Amino acid sequence: MMDGLPMPDVPDDLPACAGCGICCHMVVELMPAVDDVPDGFVVEHDGVRCMDQRGDGACVALDPATRLCTIYERRPQVCRDFNRGEALCRTAVSKGLAALLKFRGPAS
Repeated sequence: MMDGLPMPDVPDDLPACAGCGICCHMVVELMPAVDDVPDGFVVEHDGVRCMDQRGDGACVALDPATRLCTIYERRPQVCRDFNRGEALCRTAVSKGLAALLKFRGPAS
């Protein structure tokens, strides 16, 4: 259980990416000499290069309509290493659900 919400179950037959895009709302630090992301997608925070984010926290490389990465072949290593259904994915999903429920307010 996380933040008062049960951890979502991820079925074994879930595709490689379920397309929820919640993982694309995390801050992604770029690794020097490893990541080759187009400069237009990069922002610097206190001297650290990161993927830029939209006002809603989504990565600028995430297509809002398709929920797919527009720079998939050049995506950062951390994105390549992110595995659906593993602990970080489940944490991101549960926190994303908690934020969504908080934003929507109590059910009527």
